[in-house]
Amino acid sequence: MKENKNTSLIYGCMGLGGEWNDSPIRKEDIDHADKALSTAIDCGITSFDHADIYTDGKAETVFGLFLKNNPGIREKIKIQSKAGILLRADPSGSSIFNNSKGYITKQVEIILQRLQIDCLDSLLIHRPDPLTTNEDLAETLTFLINQGYTKKIGVSNMEMSKINALQKHLSVPIFANQIQFGLGHSHLVSNTVLFNTNRITDHSLSGLYEYAQNNDFEIQAWGAFDRGLYLNNASTDESVIKTSKLLVELAKKYDTAPITIQLAWLQFLPITLRPIIGTTNPERIKQCTDSSFVELSREDWYSLWISALGSNLP
Repeated sequence: MKENKNTSLIYGCMGLGGEWNDSPIRKEDIDHADKALSTAIDCGITSFDHADIYTDGKAETVFGLFLKNNPGIREKIKIQSKAGILLRADPSGSSIFNNSKGYITKQVEIILQRLQIDCLDSLLIHRPDPLTTNEDLAETLTFLINQGYTKKIGVSNMEMSKINALQKHLSVPIFANQIQFGLGHSHLVSNTVLFNTNRITDHSLSGLYEYAQNNDFEIQAWGAFDRGLYLNNASTDESVIKTSKLLVELAKKYDTAPITIQLAWLQFLPITLRPIIGTTNPERIKQCTDSSFVELSREDWYSLWISALGSNLP
């Protein structure tokens, strides 16, 4: 049995605060957040992930209220947020990106106000902005650290070449990259294993897995449950159905829940891999933290991956 890994899980606060619009926060939104956050902390989770856009800022606001109403919690947890996306800013309704110093600095100040804290434990740039140079972005991140706005800096949804280019202008390390990664979106390992085959067409993650192995670098996995793809029994895709059944079989074998097996699959990798869980259901949160006590066999890990890929490995 592996050591307790609950502290490797990150609780994603994307579902807190109510609707994704400018509607006011309701009491039930506050109560809902309190219940989810209290459960996560009781289960041993100590890291919490935000973004300035989550529920149009209300996720950070209800989290700030939670901290205010629970003195002493702040010193026991790590708080992370992200900035750089402007929701629905284009006339077409599309988001746009802005990593300029003025915008990022302003957003971080707003984030701190909402959370009712003085400093973030970590700040991630949410998406690359092609109109901001690496040198300018590095200057902004250095400024935020020097001003005491954040202790660490990271990135999100960024390819390895971009990380290397940005790091050249920084004197402090980029500590993490937050990317989509799960059974149904396993490009992080596929790009490594299926190199030199005609099954790889997207190399944007090339080198990231090896970089994480060889450096003190963290991969944070969003979309760890593939939006319930293997849990809701709604798909007609043969490989999805097969993988869903396999998760149920393995859950019985390891005396746990299918959602727990999905997390155990991620945590089996020999890198610093931190899954982000976003469920607000207390029972689901507990099932997620049960992954700390499940160690899959190598054979079961590969069976799940091959099943999700939908074809055999070479």
